[in-house]
Amino acid sequence: MKMPRLSKGIVLMAIGLLLLLASGLRHPKLIRIRQDENLQQVPPEDTTPLVTLTTVAFGGFRGLVADALWIRASEMQESGQYFEMVQLARWITQLEPRVPEVWSYQAWNLAYNISVLFPEFEDRWRWVSNGVDLLKQEGLKHNPVSPGLYWDIGWMYQHKIGMDFDLSHLYYKRQLADRIGTALPEGQLPEGEISDAARRILTRDFKFDLSIMKDLESSYGPLDWRLPEAHSLYWSTAGLRHNASRFRTRSLRRMQMQSLARLMQGGRLVLDQETENMVRLPRTELIPRILETYSELMDGRPENTYLETNYQNFLFSALVLLGEMGQISESLELYTLLAEVDETLPPDRNTFQAFLQQHLAQDPSTLSRTQAMTRVVALLQNAADPDLSDVRARGFVQMAKQVHRLYQQSRQGEQHLKRTGLPPFEEMQRMVP
Repeated sequence: MKMPRLSKGIVLMAIGLLLLLASGLRHPKLIRIRQDENLQQVPPEDTTPLVTLTTVAFGGFRGLVADALWIRASEMQESGQYFEMVQLARWITQLEPRVPEVWSYQAWNLAYNISVLFPEFEDRWRWVSNGVDLLKQEGLKHNPVSPGLYWDIGWMYQHKIGMDFDLSHLYYKRQLADRIGTALPEGQLPEGEISDAARRILTRDFKFDLSIMKDLESSYGPLDWRLPEAHSLYWSTAGLRHNASRFRTRSLRRMQMQSLARLMQGGRLVLDQETENMVRLPRTELIPRILETYSELMDGRPENTYLETNYQNFLFSALVLLGEMGQISESLELYTLLAEVDETLPPDRNTFQAFLQQHLAQDPSTLSRTQAMTRVVALLQNAADPDLSDVRARGFVQMAKQVHRLYQQSRQGEQHLKRTGLPPFEEMQRMVP
């Protein structure tokens, strides 16, 4: 006997209601799982209308569409069609906004692949800054706890802007200094309250968390936020506050310590607004604070042994810097620490003196731009010591001039000089206090 059609409909409706009720009972558990695994979706009011639209329109098919676009994007990258990739990558980010890798892919294409296609520095900077802003303004909005995106942002500041591989790097540094200067004219956080205008720029445009900025300054003293290494220090520190894989934690920690080492060598910026020349002054007072950080990180824990190389490099750079500054006893203390971790170095004073003299007499042509600037600045600061006789002061100036001349002469061609050269010596002498 067949069940009446009406009765069958009632049974199916009852089954549907039971299934709906059962799924509702599972909802709190699913929410807890999403929270534990950091899979929370961004609320609709915090995302863009296009992301919301594509999420609803494509539903479960978003992954298939995104996969097809990824394949096409890969083909374009192999053939060097970087401009064509921009819109394609944009679609991918709208389809998969909570996949951090799609934002990294798009930002890298903008900042690295496309920027170098332009001969004008202004155009290059536009693409580089767009790549950084994409990660900060949109990537982190949809993936606020992704350590990888924090590393990506820090890397662009540390490498693309902070280093000298790009012919336009000095222009990038000046633009960054000018942008920060609109909020912090001297580059440092004020001792008192931050003005509303400065707060808006720092939190809206740069996406800084003021509490993290203040924590860093509490640990390392006032930072010059016009410098790219201050930004890479910030973003690596912010990324370490989220759960990260062992590999990512190491990468963020390495970036953090490398940024501190660069700030030790040149953590104060002197910017001439007329000539746009920049000189960086060393911050030797950072050395004991960085040593404390290394001591905490390497306190007998084998998982931190990957920092040993960074630690040795830091000790070497710091002791040479102190030697250049004439602080020999402090330099000897760091040499003793270096000898404890480097079995090839005998821990005695005579060996130290020979070791230091060898590096202080290093041919300027073999120095990096950072090392050359640090050496010239240190010699000029030594010459400004009021306790020195005029003869010794002139001697330091002549040594600084000689280092500057030999370094500049070693640049191989006009482009190399333009990319890695120092400001004119007379300008440096005027700018170094």
